[in-house]
Amino acid sequence: MKGRNTFTMAVIKELKQLFLQKDNADYNEQKSIRRKIREKGFYISDFPDFAKNMNSTDFRLLCISGRITITYKDKSMKSDDVAELLFNNDDNQSNEIRLGNNENLSSKNAEPQDNENFKEGLEPWVDEHSEILILGSFPSDVSLREQAYYQNKSNNSFWKLMHGLFGEGPDSKEFLMKHHIALWDCLAAANREGSLDSNIFGGERPNNIPQLLESHPSIRRIVINGKSKARDYFDKYFYDLHKSSIEIIIVESSSNTNSIEFETKLEDWKKILK
Repeated sequence: MKGRNTFTMAVIKELKQLFLQKDNADYNEQKSIRRKIREKGFYISDFPDFAKNMNSTDFRLLCISGRITITYKDKSMKSDDVAELLFNNDDNQSNEIRLGNNENLSSKNAEPQDNENFKEGLEPWVDEHSEILILGSFPSDVSLREQAYYQNKSNNSFWKLMHGLFGEGPDSKEFLMKHHIALWDCLAAANREGSLDSNIFGGERPNNIPQLLESHPSIRRIVINGKSKARDYFDKYFYDLHKSSIEIIIVESSSNTNSIEFETKLEDWKKILK
């Protein structure tokens, strides 16, 4: 073993951020990030059976697998405690909510509701033939007003991506159902001023995604729309699904705040059909 096999939680959190940077970096940037990872004492090559080219999801799974020892306040941590401390967005937040455990989540909001800015999301678009579930973070204000997904089309290329994958057609639920695509979000409700994910400030209530999967066994793949907020909420509330038999794919965000060129996004989204 070239590197260490015991790390403090503080170092693990630094490594987590480096792996997140690596996910979105080009080849030359990745080389620099891998060097910084090694400087922390962590060598990807020490875990060849875990991942050929370890990404942030692989690293998260490794952290709770018991393959490395993580200490916090001079004590070794159990895997559930690792998950709670490492993947909770707010380190000062109480760790009442266990990642991946949907039991009683609806009554355990991260913060109280803000009556003026509290918003509730949309019902899932799904039927008995759905095979791929695409998850966003939370609908925009335009989508909430229209009661339909991805309606802020000037700021989001979701429907353009769908037509790039499946051909021309209406921007509709029926079009997605025809191609066995289901839509939902990680959050059922949240406090948010405006439409940006960055403006969410508590009041979070996750959707019951495990129940949806149980009632729709034809779904064989989950696609997380974006490598920041959608993935963060998925890992916060549904991390155990990474360890299930269902395939999890993370793609470039369809939001136009993601400055990657459309053709590059489309190539990335094509992997959801493989």
